[in-house]
Amino acid sequence: MDIADIRNRAQGVKPGGVTTGEIEYAREILSAAKGNIRAALYVVGLCGEPADARLVEPYLFGEERDVFGELALKVLCRYLGLIDAYKDLYRALIMSDEDIGWQNSRMTAIQLSDVFLEKFPDNAIGCKLLEIMMTENDQDRLPARFSLINILGLRQILTDPYAVEFDDFSKDSQIIIAAAQARFQCSAEAPIIH
Repeated sequence: MDIADIRNRAQGVKPGGVTTGEIEYAREILSAAKGNIRAALYVVGLCGEPADARLVEPYLFGEERDVFGELALKVLCRYLGLIDAYKDLYRALIMSDEDIGWQNSRMTAIQLSDVFLEKFPDNAIGCKLLEIMMTENDQDRLPARFSLINILGLRQILTDPYAVEFDDFSKDSQIIIAAAQARFQCSAEAPIIH
């Protein structure tokens, strides 16, 4: 079996479904920790069930977490819908000012903010996203901006929602700041720009 082909069908980028046998094959790859782990994580995440968390967790907490931690957390929280089980980890990652446990852990949490906030309304998380976006030297500034745009439903009203570079005082930034402050009850003052 070709796990990359199975992943493409699971993701919907190639026509066709995924069979029970193919899902089991992906599970075997994860269990043995041999083969295309990344593709197997996608297949199990998109086609598996919550009980598969036991196969995914070693890639979140194990020795190879720098390689697979980002995808493993997304599989657990977004694809398998287990944000409840990982909410404490999620909060620790996003509230930290640096990565914890593996590379890009904080960015991963930022990217999962929509999933978290849908299940657990939390103004502190929303305000933290705004703070990250407004901190000029924060390496996760852009993901925080994209996440806020998505969460606040601003894509259609911004001039350039996908801007890779942005000015903190632009009209788009002011719209994002005002919407975030209103929704999450952040301080009326914009966060200090470092």
